[in-house]
Amino acid sequence: MSGGPFCKLFSPSNGGLFHLDGATVDVFLVDMHASVEISQRFTNPLDNALDATYTFGLVAGAAVCSFKMVRADGTEIGGSVMEKHAAQKEYDISVKKGRTAALGAEQTKDVFTINVGNIAAKETVTIKVRYLQVLTDDETRDQVRFIFPRTYAQRYGTAPTLAAASATTIPQAFAMNVIIQQSSAIKGISCPSGHPMQLELGQPGGHHVDASIPSDCLAKVIINEPSGSLVKDVLMVITATDLDRPRAFVEIQPEQGTFALGLTFVPRFTLPDISSGMEYIFLVDRSGSMAGTSMKLVREALIVLLRGLPTKGTKFNIFSFGTDATKLWPFSQAYTQTNLEKATEHVDSMVANYGGTEIASALKLVYSSLSTPFSRPVAVFLLTDGDAWDVEACVEKTKTAVKRLSTRENFMRVFTVGIDSGASTNTCDNIAKAGNGFSVYVAANEPIVGKCSRLVRAACTPTIENLCITWTGPESERENEEEFEIIEDAQSGKAIPDTKPPSVSLFDSRAEEEEKSVGPPPPPVVNLPEPPDIQQAPIQTPSLFPRTCSQLYAILSNKASPPGSITISGTVTTTGATVELSVPVMNLVQHYADPILFLHVLAANALIADREHGIHSFPPSLSSAFEDNDEVRNAYLKAEIVRLGIQYGLTSKHTSFVIIDRRDDDSQLNVEWFFEDDDSSDSSLLSAEEESDDDMGFGLFDGGDDLPTAPMPVTSSDNVSAMSAGEKLAAIARMQQFDGGFALSTKLLLLFGIQVGVDTIQALRTGLPNNVVATMFAHKWLIKNAGDEALDMREKAFEWLAEQLGGPDAVKGAVEKVDGLLVG
Repeated sequence: MSGGPFCKLFSPSNGGLFHLDGATVDVFLVDMHASVEISQRFTNPLDNALDATYTFGLVAGAAVCSFKMVRADGTEIGGSVMEKHAAQKEYDISVKKGRTAALGAEQTKDVFTINVGNIAAKETVTIKVRYLQVLTDDETRDQVRFIFPRTYAQRYGTAPTLAAASATTIPQAFAMNVIIQQSSAIKGISCPSGHPMQLELGQPGGHHVDASIPSDCLAKVIINEPSGSLVKDVLMVITATDLDRPRAFVEIQPEQGTFALGLTFVPRFTLPDISSGMEYIFLVDRSGSMAGTSMKLVREALIVLLRGLPTKGTKFNIFSFGTDATKLWPFSQAYTQTNLEKATEHVDSMVANYGGTEIASALKLVYSSLSTPFSRPVAVFLLTDGDAWDVEACVEKTKTAVKRLSTRENFMRVFTVGIDSGASTNTCDNIAKAGNGFSVYVAANEPIVGKCSRLVRAACTPTIENLCITWTGPESERENEEEFEIIEDAQSGKAIPDTKPPSVSLFDSRAEEEEKSVGPPPPPVVNLPEPPDIQQAPIQTPSLFPRTCSQLYAILSNKASPPGSITISGTVTTTGATVELSVPVMNLVQHYADPILFLHVLAANALIADREHGIHSFPPSLSSAFEDNDEVRNAYLKAEIVRLGIQYGLTSKHTSFVIIDRRDDDSQLNVEWFFEDDDSSDSSLLSAEEESDDDMGFGLFDGGDDLPTAPMPVTSSDNVSAMSAGEKLAAIARMQQFDGGFALSTKLLLLFGIQVGVDTIQALRTGLPNNVVATMFAHKWLIKNAGDEALDMREKAFEWLAEQLGGPDAVKGAVEKVDGLLVG
């Protein structure tokens, strides 16, 4: 399942379902990448405001980098990226206050949800989502494959969210416009999915493209389906000369003073097959979701794969799975004509009658059935539509098995074959990545011989170790060597410990500032270091295979010089031979105005993917401190994901897009709407005169000398000025939440000496959540006006801010936005 942007809309406000009004898709496909913008129209058919939740699919690893809302009057409002929980709260509060708002959040790596709140009666709201995706290899080395998901099939198991569980696929009107630009001549464009396609080669009419680009490198494709009856993923294959030629581009970001580099190459080398022979395991999904075309594709792919196995030194076996798993033979058999015929007969009899899709259990059975220690390398081929939610369990079992069973000479690799339109790229790609392999996809009406041949060829290719990418020219020097050290060892995946722990002074004048806060345990303190001058993604260079495209990225600070070429080098394990490739770097020229920095976004997205898999490049002096502390480690990883997401405008596991339409806010003379968490009924702020016997429950203390003193009420600036320093601090302390944060309220601002009015509200519109603004005020006030007695409050506030904003440095920058308002 890959999902598609043409699904039913669920209305949480009335529990009903209604249809998406329509959608158009604009694609700019250049080299091995695609920029996709989906414009989705939400129409409220009712006479009252309505909320809508809409779930659709993406290709796994797509970088969602832009989120906009267009109201019925044509006003376009851009979205901003925030920490995921903060974005959800901002959205919920805004909807509660009656504003039209939208939230874009990642559910899984290939499932995305849009919430639109307060769509006015009879109004049509358009939501524009833009993402970048990497294209994949296809049948031959001069072909690339573009997939646009249009189907959403529910998967086996427990969905991660209600939104993911509620979506279904239905026919919807569909229009797609694709501009294709290649660096060499385009030889052909096909659409194996069968969508009606209008093709125009040469300069595309109605679109501005640089006249310097040769016309044979350009094309335009239009797909228009008013009925939406052909509900399947759009597959487009582009054939062009020199697509396997190594190439590298650099993109300059002058505002941030950074360079982004992108490297694309298809290894073309000949190495001797592994002399000891290999064992091949075929794991076949025969669950109910594979019925029909999918099972037919499996049988065809297996027949081709089996015939492609090496004649000498080969053993093989076939496993089938669904709810349970079985195998053709108790143990792998020698590859002979007799056994090949038995396997073929078994394949021809396969039907999808195994029930559910327990992929993780099937992988566990395969890994546990392998004889140890290995006498030869092992290749596992998983053929599936990926129709299951337990991706994390599959990945973890595969990682563990590879680490436990593999040796330098006798390794294990896992490859996946995604079957039919709608195969889950999230499932297939992540299992293959965990198994040091790669995935291919086959659909009806597509040739498969070339893909199967590439899989077998890759499986028996010796590994290349000590892979190294040199991103800078010889003139670049590292000013701080520690900043560039890669923490994750590419072979073991373990952090490299620091050689010597830092010394601790027995008398540190700053020690009081580092005391632990009291109360409930706070989240770990995160002090993110500055990013290294070279940020490579992925950090662990993936395995290299003949005829299989590899793509790597890097972001360089202005301390490093962009290179004239990028060098890749390594060593073949079986022969000791050195491999090397030098690729010249060209400037990336954008031929149209675009606020999205193409390579920076792709590089940041790859950096986020590394962190989501626990791979990082923190310096050893930092990483050694949390090597055995998962809570601290995860806090640092989350903080860096949030920093990258906010800096480059990307959704992730920990960041979301939010849009709030605040256009009518300035006309509101009553400013209470702004203070989302203000509660004028808070009994802790009532004066003693306002409390009655009924409020107390009993009148046992009436007239007594020991009557508890009610806190001084916060009702006006005059009232606050009458407070003593202790009373004011106590009133502020009452408003601090257990985690250190503060909610923004009129009472809190009065305590800080800030007069509340429209001007104040305008100044408070910093783009930050209200609770972040409030906590910044509180932290600064505590530093300025409170002594050591408020140290714990101050530290908790700072720790909370650092977690929300991505580190101490981000806190300092954010404080500057509200610095001038605080007068008390």
